[in-house]
Amino acid sequence: MARFKDIAYLESETTTLDKLHRPIVKYSKTAVYCDVKSIGQSEFYQSAVAGYKPEIKLVMKLVDLTNVTHVEYNNKLYTITRTYEVGDNVEVTLSSMVVNNG
Repeated sequence: MARFKDIAYLESETTTLDKLHRPIVKYSKTAVYCDVKSIGQSEFYQSAVAGYKPEIKLVMKLVDLTNVTHVEYNNKLYTITRTYEVGDNVEVTLSSMVVNNG
């Protein structure tokens, strides 16, 4: 049974257009309790074959994961690679996201 002792921020992405019709991406954050699990060796190598690099796996309540596109954990932004339902919980596999502010 998961104890949910860590906090992650689920982020929903919305895109709007400015006056010049350029996309503007905004995120709305929601804090949730979660647990951290390690990425298994076979899961890591199977993902690498498919072109993904999973870095972290979080377990949280399934009801928390609605319209979520990104997850922030320990001040690092991740994209959701895979989800797997386990009863009332969901395992969310995350990959690092490169942010270019330049």
